[in-house]
Amino acid sequence: MNIESIYLLNFRNYSEQYIELDPGLNIFYGENAQGKTNIVEAVYLLTMGKSHRTNKYNELVKWDENDTRIRIRFKKEDFQYDIDYMLKRNQKKQIKVNDIRLDKLSDIIGKLNTVIFSPDHMKIIKEGPSERRKFIDSILSQTKPKYYYNLSQYLKVLAQRNILLSSDKNNSIEKYLDIWDNQLVDYGSKIILERQLFISEIDKKAWEINKELSGGRENFHLRYMPSVAENKHDIKDIKEAFEKKITESRAVDIKRGTTNYGPHRDELNLYINDKEVRNYGSQGQQRSALLSLKISEMDYIKDEIGSMPILLLDDVFSELDKTRQGFLISFIKNVQVILTCTEYENLYLGDKSGYKVFYVKSGKVYSE
Repeated sequence: MNIESIYLLNFRNYSEQYIELDPGLNIFYGENAQGKTNIVEAVYLLTMGKSHRTNKYNELVKWDENDTRIRIRFKKEDFQYDIDYMLKRNQKKQIKVNDIRLDKLSDIIGKLNTVIFSPDHMKIIKEGPSERRKFIDSILSQTKPKYYYNLSQYLKVLAQRNILLSSDKNNSIEKYLDIWDNQLVDYGSKIILERQLFISEIDKKAWEINKELSGGRENFHLRYMPSVAENKHDIKDIKEAFEKKITESRAVDIKRGTTNYGPHRDELNLYINDKEVRNYGSQGQQRSALLSLKISEMDYIKDEIGSMPILLLDDVFSELDKTRQGFLISFIKNVQVILTCTEYENLYLGDKSGYKVFYVKSGKVYSE
């Protein structure tokens, strides 16, 4: 899989820009706030149908314009695709694939596969469980359409259940909760099962990668900890455990006005040598853990879709020492990469050849 070209019109600080990419490494360098990350954002936007930086979509439109457009041409499994993303201020977004308009924005997910890696992703290691759930959900949504459907339906049901729980307690709401609880258990159990299978696979990959990265000194492991149905690996058993828990917690849920159990409360713990990385890992171990996760993510997506995803490295090399830079480069010899940095002369690229360099200044990209 590789992107052939990117076209931007009135996107962020770009008026109009056409970029032809190399099938290997593409380096975008320049000072901060010139538009490098905007290119990464545009690619991610056409991967997941949403920005990784903002939920305010009017911010995507150049400040003095009324609409924006992104068009990406790429090849996947010998087929050529054109994804066209159009947005007018305060109006619904429109996406076309090969000139056919998609009915739902989410239908774009899985067409263009990418892995994004930036310093901001240290949140996966350092911050709360919601960041680690996002990590899981983004990968499974790209590779398994049914997972994305179950997740979106679960979140809708969860929102409706929470509205009911926080409503006037003087009226009886329990008779209505059964309706939402049945749906919550159904969608939630499928999510839990898929997450378990995913973590089982990526744990093996991350262990091998971190073992090599640490020179055999460290054992890196992931442990998925569902808030319901722990140690249940059959969908029937998960549903029974979930249903039991949601029934038992109903009184507490009503009192607190929120749903206290389900996959929206699940945790993913990361361990190096049996110590939790978040609280006890050194800065170097935390960076190695994240690097291991991101390389594992690429490998997992490759196994699922049959080709390597495109790697988006947004100013991440400045966070890695030369050893980790070289280790990452060694894993991406046959991967298309979009890399942003403030300067590239001191990057450790190993023997990586066949790359293209672009200079970015004030919303303009210049090929060197």
